[in-house]
Amino acid sequence: MVTKYRFVLCCAAVLFSGLLWFSAARAGQGDPGDSDPVFSKVYAYVNTVGSKVPVYATAADAASNTAPVRELDGYEWVTIITTTQVNTATLAQIGVNEWVPADRLALYRPSQFQGRSFDQQAAPDQPIAWVLRDFQPALMPDGDINPDAPIYKRYTVVTIYEKALAGDTLWYRIGENQWCRQQTLGVVAPRSAPAGVNISDRLHGKWISINLYEQTIAAYEGEKLVYASLVSSGLPQWETVKGLFRIQIKNRLQPMYNAAGDPDLGQYHLDDVPFNMFFYTDYALHGAYWHDGFGYPHSRGCVNLSLHDAQWFYNWTLPSGPYNYVQASARKPGTWVWVH
Repeated sequence: MVTKYRFVLCCAAVLFSGLLWFSAARAGQGDPGDSDPVFSKVYAYVNTVGSKVPVYATAADAASNTAPVRELDGYEWVTIITTTQVNTATLAQIGVNEWVPADRLALYRPSQFQGRSFDQQAAPDQPIAWVLRDFQPALMPDGDINPDAPIYKRYTVVTIYEKALAGDTLWYRIGENQWCRQQTLGVVAPRSAPAGVNISDRLHGKWISINLYEQTIAAYEGEKLVYASLVSSGLPQWETVKGLFRIQIKNRLQPMYNAAGDPDLGQYHLDDVPFNMFFYTDYALHGAYWHDGFGYPHSRGCVNLSLHDAQWFYNWTLPSGPYNYVQASARKPGTWVWVH
């Protein structure tokens, strides 16, 4: 399935070259065929700044700059199948009969971030939160730094025990004499299902809450919180649609690009986007391997999840089936998605 995808640009990492780079990437990310999508592929950003990147049918053609079959332009991400050396040129294979110069690619390792499951433990009675940026707590709201408190690192999970206002700023107490500003946390507080969701249905009582203000996601079975994490939704100019929806289509792996040629979206192509769950037209929950900005808006409408989280939600949500592509129906409706 090809869809017009809403996304946001993200810079990539360090340029690589040669077989040594590819061997290291494979060692760090795993061999193809691994069940965990974080480790099954080697992802790379295509450097198209200044000029387009030619794609050749064979490595030999690429080495001799003979008759490119197409060109990469705009915002491009690919997956690397293998690399080879021809004379002095290092070439990377990005598809069937598709080779590009390796020095035009930049390796990017997907985020290892993962939310928290409550399947085997009691859900929290109090709000929990993920640290969005490093900080050291204050002794009191709008007070001095507590020198005895630890420095909380990004993606650390904390419990919120108390709230207080200091001027116009909301503060949270996360420990004894440990206070932090609201802006430093992405919060999940247990809540009730919205009107319209039948939580008494054991199979179809599953529902998802996506809090755009907090940039968090929570999965419920009836009234029980079973999973929670951070997301990246649409930026202000491309806000994620709000409302109560159901997952309509699930696709385990697909490319995403501007098939409609929408000038507002620009030229882009993302290979092998994993665990896609479409809940309204072209809006979807899906894995995002091209950034580590979870907890902040970062897309052009879709709800980005880490690859670990996307895999969990894909396996948990309905509809389900043994194939790469599955579509909901009146007899097999999709899981509720409440975006608010």
